[in-house]
Amino acid sequence: MQKLSQYFLTGILAAAVILPLLEDVLGEIWYYSISILLGYCALHSLYDLLIRAKIVYTFDLKNNAVYRTSPIHSKKKIMKLEEAVIFVNSEMGSWHYRLGAKKSHFIKSYTLSENFSSGKKSETRQKEYEDQILAKIYKIIDPVDPFFAKKF
Repeated sequence: MQKLSQYFLTGILAAAVILPLLEDVLGEIWYYSISILLGYCALHSLYDLLIRAKIVYTFDLKNNAVYRTSPIHSKKKIMKLEEAVIFVNSEMGSWHYRLGAKKSHFIKSYTLSENFSSGKKSETRQKEYEDQILAKIYKIIDPVDPFFAKKF
């Protein structure tokens, strides 16, 4: 996800350098429309790189809670451990793991993993994520979960 945002931001910066050269060809309305769109996309990429990539989830057995820490907000309790459920969310040909409360996970949830797709590299990253991170999370939130027993 972070690499994709870096490439996207590089493309935006390249387009921003080329755009003034095309001002006469595009016309005033298209020039300003594309400029606004590039600005929005640049801000979104910067948000992904500087804030979203640094969000940390802490599964605390001692306090029986899941905490979320980000560069903008301090440590915040988001749910109890027994409420936590991990599920798969798919969007436009890719998918990722999300964390939510059992009764409201389709209403409000949090992205836990990067996006995975059907390529070999993605399958390798997925396997590493499941073995190194997801298995440990499942041991904390529900060690007798049937999904956990089958998958890991």
